[in-house]
Amino acid sequence: MLIVESLRRQEELKAHLYDMASAMKEDEELREIAIKLKGLYTDGFRHVYSEFFALIVEIAKDDNAYSLDFLSNNITNVRALVEQDYVDGEKEFRGLYKPLTKLSDHINLEIARYSYSSIHEQRVLDLEKRNKNLQTELADATEKLGEAQKSMSSVQTELIAVLSIFAAIVLTFSGSMSLLGNALTGMENAPFFKSVFFVLLCGFVITNVIFLMMYLVGKITGRNIYAKCKSKDCTCGEGGVPKCCGLTRVRKRLPYVFWINFLVILMMVIDVAVWYFDKLYNIIP
Repeated sequence: MLIVESLRRQEELKAHLYDMASAMKEDEELREIAIKLKGLYTDGFRHVYSEFFALIVEIAKDDNAYSLDFLSNNITNVRALVEQDYVDGEKEFRGLYKPLTKLSDHINLEIARYSYSSIHEQRVLDLEKRNKNLQTELADATEKLGEAQKSMSSVQTELIAVLSIFAAIVLTFSGSMSLLGNALTGMENAPFFKSVFFVLLCGFVITNVIFLMMYLVGKITGRNIYAKCKSKDCTCGEGGVPKCCGLTRVRKRLPYVFWINFLVILMMVIDVAVWYFDKLYNIIP
């Protein structure tokens, strides 16, 4: 057979295969396909096996109306029809049984090869996707670890700072109490009101130093030690203006500092006043 005729028949065979891949065929349609194939496989025509894989790949694409299942089932049914005729003595499809058997085997072999390669390709894609997900998770975990390390370092710094300030508070309080004790011991023969005034003054200084240390701790740790005002910026007038004066804002935002200092100062003033009047009028015998 001439090469030109062989190529023509090969293209015609491809057309029949595409037709079988388009839909499931009824018995009469299968018989017509068998008759057409019988006309092809005359005069020594042999199909080219190497061209079938490209055809299978084209049929398997999702953007067309073909199906490998249709092709496999239809060619199997055509083969069964021709086999029955072969068993009956080749009354209708003489000479088609052997080439059709080879064609069916080759088509099914290429379908199986494509399915096998598709499974492995999908596994490779799944592994690549999983690898990307793992890389993303690893990057996120590394980032979170870095943030945790920074947070840990920050906490350690804050903890050291807080402990240092509390140590300073303790040392200040301890030193102040020691100084106060020594001063009171040295003032054993001092007047009563002078001793009271000195004790109140020491209490005033120690209390404010402790509150100052607490303020520094709050600033370092980012904690707010202020009391909440009912209005923004602790405003005193209607409509949010004007802002309260400094003393009033201290009373609103730091009431414990304000009232403790107020009471200590008040007692100091009372002590000085009583001491003064006692010197003038000898109130206390």
